[in-house]
Amino acid sequence: MTYSALPWLEFTLLVPLFGAAVTAFTKIPATAWRWSLGFILATLVGALGTSAGFLVSEEPARLHLGKFKADAIAAPMLPVLAVLHLLTLLGTSKSRLSSLFCARLLLSASATLGLVTCQSGSVLITLMVFLALLPVWDLKSRGCRSRGYLFYMVPFIGLLLLGWTYADGSKVAGATGLLLISLKLCGGIVPFHGWLPMLFQRASFGAALLFVLPLIEVVAVLRLLLPHAPEWMLHVASLACLVTAVYSAGMAVVQNEARRFFAFLALSQTSMVMFALMLHTHTSITAALCLWISIILSLAGLGYSLRALEARFGSLSLREHHGYYEQVPGLAVVFLIAGLASVGFPGTIGFVPMELLISGSAQHGLGTSVTLVLASMLNGIAILRAYFSLFTGRRPTTSVSLQLTSKERVGVVLIALLVFLSGWFSPQVVVSRHRVADELLQQRQTGSPAVRNWASGIPSERP
Repeated sequence: MTYSALPWLEFTLLVPLFGAAVTAFTKIPATAWRWSLGFILATLVGALGTSAGFLVSEEPARLHLGKFKADAIAAPMLPVLAVLHLLTLLGTSKSRLSSLFCARLLLSASATLGLVTCQSGSVLITLMVFLALLPVWDLKSRGCRSRGYLFYMVPFIGLLLLGWTYADGSKVAGATGLLLISLKLCGGIVPFHGWLPMLFQRASFGAALLFVLPLIEVVAVLRLLLPHAPEWMLHVASLACLVTAVYSAGMAVVQNEARRFFAFLALSQTSMVMFALMLHTHTSITAALCLWISIILSLAGLGYSLRALEARFGSLSLREHHGYYEQVPGLAVVFLIAGLASVGFPGTIGFVPMELLISGSAQHGLGTSVTLVLASMLNGIAILRAYFSLFTGRRPTTSVSLQLTSKERVGVVLIALLVFLSGWFSPQVVVSRHRVADELLQQRQTGSPAVRNWASGIPSERP
């Protein structure tokens, strides 16, 4: 049996699912955490094996049912998403740990990895609905109302199902429009952004991260909409994403609470990915696929730092200077390097993708490039303002040691390696993402089948 013939993909998708069943019935939270760590590490190994198998064999690894495939889009994303869940688990403090949280995290890992590799439209939509409902479980477990979140998610689910139902009918353009609006709701694109800061404030930080950062709406755009959506529809959507990026960056600058700051920063960055996809040019799609990787890792590192600070000092306000650097210098370093990486600081994982995005938008006019630069500049200002508020100023003294724990040190080292060393692999990543962009645009230019038929693997019938 060759290396690529091993069941890497099956292992990657089923291990976290099995782990969720095990941890859900584990009564002791510390034991559940250890089990979860083992299952997430095994999932990461399987994801790396799947990606390596794809590169070695140059043939997609499949489950026997043919519903899941590690293709050129999914293969690089599997380790990235596994690392996101690993960092979320490592950043969860003992005081906020529970068996059900571990089970939800593993369920999220299985569903997210399945969503990225899914080739069936109906299964993809089912997984999107499941992931959208997972935060409701978290809100209920914390005793928080979910009415505000469901006010946005119920229309998202309804429009998604309605658009998919009519995707194979005579009104394909209308169905595509319904799907696009539903994905704007899921992505928090203005004016449908109200749920995102609300989720970060009410739900656990980890649950919010695991729903927002994977950018599940990007998967749906790549699989369902990009090869088929009309030009004018993509143009309108790109303008909405660009407005969202600038608006959210401006909102991040003026926030006085750390969670709301992070929510608007994440919304601005993820909107840039959606904007690049909607431009549907070779350079912009390449930039979007690279940004997809860099934003997940960099914002995961930034969120890791904020969660560790919250575990020590409680709710974080940006109205005053707290001077936490003296007590937790490692978290200060992670906060700064991860935050700067998210806005494309030179030498970090986000530099090349952001450069591609701005240069690729130049052909659409100087105003577009200037607007993107403005959004990045405002995001950088917001990050530095938050850094100075949290880590500089007066030096508080405590009688309790606030040094990093061993698992937090592992997370800090992992984030630093990802932020800096991943930049060395940028040329190879850009080349592979450019090939994917070529394939997507080729599908669009050659007249792809209708959305439902394409996602179901049904060949189109041309006259």
